[in-house]
Amino acid sequence: MINNELEIVKFSSLLHDIGKFYQRADNVRSGSKMYDSKYDKLTADDYGQNGAHGKWSADFVRGSYGDEIEDLVLHHHLPSKSINPKLCGIVQKADHHSSAERIASDEKQEVLDTPLISIFSRIALNNSETDEYYIPLEKLDLNDSLYPKETTNQAMDGWNLKPDYERLWNEFINEFKLIDAENFDTVLALLKKYTSTIPSATYLSESDVSLYDHAKTTAALATCRYLFDRDSENKLTKNDDQECYLVVTGDISGIQKFIYRISSPQDAQSGMSKRLRGRSLYITLLAESIVGHLINKLNLNSSNILFCGGGRFTIIAPNTSKTIDVIEEFKEKINLFFIENFNSELYLSLVYEEASGVDKDKEKLDLKNFGKILQELNSKHFEDKKHKFSQNLEDVFKIEDVSYDDLCVVCGKGISGYKDDDKKICAECAAHEELGQAVANSRYMVKYENDGEIEGSNFFIDLLNIGYIFKKSKKDVIKLVNKYPEISFTVYILNSTDFTYLIDEVTSDNVSFDFKFLGNNVPNIKGQPLYFEHLAKISKGANKLGVLKMDVDNLGKIFSNGFNHLNKDNNFSSISRVSSLSFYLDLFFSGLINEILDEFKVFIAPCDDCADKFDEIELEFERDEDTIIKKSVYRPKDGAEICDKCIENAVSTIYVNYSGGDDLLVVGPYDDIIKFSESFQSKFKKWTANNDSINISAGINISGAKFPIGKAAILADNNLEKSKECGRNKITLFNEILSWKSNGLQKGFYDLLDFAEELESYAESKKVSKSIVYSLLKIWESRSNVKSIEVNNEKDWHNNVNEKISKKAYVPLLKYKLRLISDRTLRNELDKKTMKFMPWIKVPVSWVSLRLR
Repeated sequence: MINNELEIVKFSSLLHDIGKFYQRADNVRSGSKMYDSKYDKLTADDYGQNGAHGKWSADFVRGSYGDEIEDLVLHHHLPSKSINPKLCGIVQKADHHSSAERIASDEKQEVLDTPLISIFSRIALNNSETDEYYIPLEKLDLNDSLYPKETTNQAMDGWNLKPDYERLWNEFINEFKLIDAENFDTVLALLKKYTSTIPSATYLSESDVSLYDHAKTTAALATCRYLFDRDSENKLTKNDDQECYLVVTGDISGIQKFIYRISSPQDAQSGMSKRLRGRSLYITLLAESIVGHLINKLNLNSSNILFCGGGRFTIIAPNTSKTIDVIEEFKEKINLFFIENFNSELYLSLVYEEASGVDKDKEKLDLKNFGKILQELNSKHFEDKKHKFSQNLEDVFKIEDVSYDDLCVVCGKGISGYKDDDKKICAECAAHEELGQAVANSRYMVKYENDGEIEGSNFFIDLLNIGYIFKKSKKDVIKLVNKYPEISFTVYILNSTDFTYLIDEVTSDNVSFDFKFLGNNVPNIKGQPLYFEHLAKISKGANKLGVLKMDVDNLGKIFSNGFNHLNKDNNFSSISRVSSLSFYLDLFFSGLINEILDEFKVFIAPCDDCADKFDEIELEFERDEDTIIKKSVYRPKDGAEICDKCIENAVSTIYVNYSGGDDLLVVGPYDDIIKFSESFQSKFKKWTANNDSINISAGINISGAKFPIGKAAILADNNLEKSKECGRNKITLFNEILSWKSNGLQKGFYDLLDFAEELESYAESKKVSKSIVYSLLKIWESRSNVKSIEVNNEKDWHNNVNEKISKKAYVPLLKYKLRLISDRTLRNELDKKTMKFMPWIKVPVSWVSLRLR
């Protein structure tokens, strides 16, 4: 049983509301109850107003955690009745400060008829209107079932949610029995799996925060409150405006330069795909290791990590002098590490802000207006980055007299002794390449904390004492963790939420289990990776690669101002709500992207019935310097329906360089990349409740297979910036900056792509000659007389669009050219359609030119 006070507070706060899940699964309406009879006679005088669920919470924990935790969860609404009112008061206040987001309902809600409101429904910028969408009650998984629905009925299988609660509760209990109930991280992972779609409160409030997010943030705040009271000179009071919390954010800058730094593109082409993936993953693991080491130093736990992704993180800690000393010392050490190992290319900005729980006088920052805290922290980051390495100036200017044998052909760093004598690649670049290879299609990620690196590590930093190892088989994972019983491990299953099957074979007590969504897809044929030249050859027509970069628009504004409309006092961007928003955004980019990737594939060895539905593509692989082997893949013809047997032999065509948080970078056949951008944007809008305030921008670069992929990624990023500069919610492709959807006479990407595929079909079937299609662009360019200017802001973009629409000088020549189409019906149809699309005709003509080359 748990006896340590901090552990008691952690588990009590994490599980204080588990009774809501249990109670909703119980047959309450029939009068029978599943909890122990000893709770039957308890009333509100024992458990407090609105605290009846505490009976179910207490019944759940009593068998696994003992009397003290049972007492705290039972009385967390009325601490005076607890045997330890001080600890119970800590849990109660943490609960209140976590749930400050709750919006009072005009009427009592029927609990079993009320699904979780999508957090994206709550976002509104610039006074835009939003509609409520609802999340189906399901365990967390990577499938379409989690997409929000427009009505409550669509989000429920039957008349109410009772059967869903019963089913989920039984599954949860069965898995809970398999885990170590005293392993906080494993319990938290199981709650994430089963309570991420459960409303935290429904009876007297409208809930858009899940039970998981509420439980997690309550545990984080209770931990902070306990440590504040233990370590601070100022002891806890019952006042909500006491500044006992410290919100800490970290931001690693220099990431783009680090990822794409290439000294000699041609010499460094070999292994570049693995190297770029490895560098991106290195930043991810670096940020996770930094935040993991920091919470260990502060005696916190994983619930205190509110967000970590894309080189940024947010944690909540106790506001003590000890915390601040640790942060300042840690920042100096990390940046010294960056100076010594990255030549000051990377920099960690680490800032913090004091906060109270709720400040009714609005004189202090409080957790109820977490968005305001984030605004203040962003301002501090801006100022901090103006004075990079100010704590390490002597180290920055320290010049070491070191002689080098040569320069790394990849990054340009001096090297003494090669990792590879032929390629002249430094140890760091070789390590990034090995990391990129290790993660490709791995099923498990094993994190460990140890004073030294262990055998087989793919990532380890001595300063942080944290390492990572990627494995493809369960057998290898079990062998690894059982080999080192003295080391603390966390085993993550990747892109699946089923992790309990691993537990029985683990003999060590120092192992936590969790799951993680990771865009780690690398196209391969039975373990043989497809390289960029293969992906280019898989394209239809021209052998070209597409590089796509996408990024959520106005994310800072969404977090800081997106919830302001919910209350005139601008105080509904609570800590739970911001945490929930981060969680659901990352779930899409890290997890659900894998479902979208499945739409783009080639096939191996089609069956006889489907043989005529494919085009065969022969690919060459180098077995060694003297041997080339050939393998065939089969690309389905447009519109072909493939049988289930063939689908089992599918190979993805899109390579994920990185995807997580709020952005992505993917590479693949140019045509699949263009179609992927369409599918991703469409599903992103569906995921975000079709909210006009939440949008995404994109940039695509198309180039040959031998063009340096690092440079191609930079060009895609430049195109993304054009989309952002010109008003956001756009895609830049073929040097055209386009809205996703059409708006009146202004045509968008979706309609242009449809027209492009229509033209391609006519040209391929010879209903329209290719020369006529190609002439459309020549007619526009020769007759439109649109001024050629660099469009780099929204006003110029709109002016450019209006100017294009106003031009009609091309019309006579266009009609003359279309007369060459013999089919009158088709000619008349194209006459009407082509006129609409002529100002952007470069997009459909470029598509046809590439596909029919």
